[in-house]
Amino acid sequence: MKFPVDQILNLPEMKVLDCQEIEGMGIVITIEKSVNYSTCPSCEQTTHSIHQNHWRMIHDLSWSERTVLLKINRRQFKCHKCKKVFSEKLNFVDSSKGYTKRLAAQIIQQVLNSNIHIV
Repeated sequence: MKFPVDQILNLPEMKVLDCQEIEGMGIVITIEKSVNYSTCPSCEQTTHSIHQNHWRMIHDLSWSERTVLLKINRRQFKCHKCKKVFSEKLNFVDSSKGYTKRLAAQIIQQVLNSNIHIV
């Protein structure tokens, strides 16, 4: 039985644009949010106006001992009401981190169950 990459990835708000294995890097999955709008954090107005695209590479949980990198399009939007530019929120990664929250949780769990040298 084959499963689609987006089902295995299990990030419901994201859509998979591409998936490839790159020698020396691992599996690179290109994703972006499935909706084309965001809510301004300042005035809570919904906007569809994309200001810029920012591509980031972050580490995720490994698949069958292969490194997984998520290439994420974290878009910036411009609010027409308050004129501020803001980045869309991604609930599975903190804004300045190079890894997913679930990868961090897995590493913490491994450390709690053993010690830092083994992990």
